[in-house]
Amino acid sequence: MSSPTNIVTRNLLVFWRGWRSSFFLSVLGPVMFLSAMGLGLGSLVQEGRTFDGADYLQFFATGILAASAMQSGVFSATYPIMGRIVWQKTYEALLATPLSVRDIFIGEMMSIAVSLSLLVVPFFGVMAAFGIFDSPRAVLAVPIVILMGLACAAPVFAYTATLESDEAYTWLWRLVVTPLFLLSGTFFPIEELPAWGRAFAHATPLFHGVELVRQVTLYDVEASAVWHIAYLVALLAVGVVIGIRKLDARLLP
Repeated sequence: MSSPTNIVTRNLLVFWRGWRSSFFLSVLGPVMFLSAMGLGLGSLVQEGRTFDGADYLQFFATGILAASAMQSGVFSATYPIMGRIVWQKTYEALLATPLSVRDIFIGEMMSIAVSLSLLVVPFFGVMAAFGIFDSPRAVLAVPIVILMGLACAAPVFAYTATLESDEAYTWLWRLVVTPLFLLSGTFFPIEELPAWGRAFAHATPLFHGVELVRQVTLYDVEASAVWHIAYLVALLAVGVVIGIRKLDARLLP
């Protein structure tokens, strides 16, 4: 019987060929980020300044964990998916089996969840080694950032299903991903932004992911956590529904 898990198995077999280099970068990346930005840039932050009781390394590390998941989720829904739709025609071959368009979409989203786990877990481990947090509750940051990465990936997957080439990705990264990365509280509190900047931040999935991560790792969990989770779940659900429709229209016109 065919199911979305067949897609996950297929993608894992492809991934297995280069897992060593991927795992190495998953560990080396956060070490370089935290050393260069957290310790390097953090040393330039005014001495004695804290961010609601957290030092800059803690503040930055929790933000970059969420930001890395967002970038990974978006990337996984762009070029790899475009390749299977346009260049390799992988999905056309899969549709010759009992797999449906829905199976393909859900399977790819499950694969993205696995790839996010392979990024997030080593990153979380490096953060623990740096002493970023000391509460067992911090482990909740792992499923939170995976949810956020999927919430970012689903609508981008839907967008990819409408494209004929990868030219639009240049503008996606310049006009969407980069502003989100810079203006969603990753590097500094959004309270330091003008009113329009704060409004923009509150409308982004990365802001909600960053806030949730910091609440479970550094601060107290507040009632706003319910709103943050609801936002991410709703974005993921909308992205999945639209994505399946767009992919179906693309593959079965």
